[in-house]
Amino acid sequence: MPDAPAGITPDDLDPIDEDLARRVLIRARAIAPGILTVAAESELKKDAVAILKAVARRAGEVGSGAVSSKGRNGTTISFRDIKSAFALDDINGLRDIFAGPEVARHGLPRGSFPIARPLEHVWPEGPYS
Repeated sequence: MPDAPAGITPDDLDPIDEDLARRVLIRARAIAPGILTVAAESELKKDAVAILKAVARRAGEVGSGAVSSKGRNGTTISFRDIKSAFALDDINGLRDIFAGPEVARHGLPRGSFPIARPLEHVWPEGPYS
């Protein structure tokens, strides 16, 4: 019998702080909504949890890596937001894990595409003067 959909919860990202785990999951759900319905104990869930734990650790880092900009005479410091903790590789990984078979992940488009364009019937291509 297949596992019931359980989704990924903040408890799955243990030992990450629960508040930080919730913030990471909110952003991850926007990237890959399939996180809400992934089966418990599936390989997909384990892969996604590994990515999300790395993101959460990166988001929770203190020090100069957490600062996005600094000022000088005005004494301003801007800190990163949770979105910046997701590297492009993390985003692509989550999308690949939860993309259905009908989605072309990388490369050229898949499927059948008409050779003739509808506009050719209205305005045929060719040399015009």
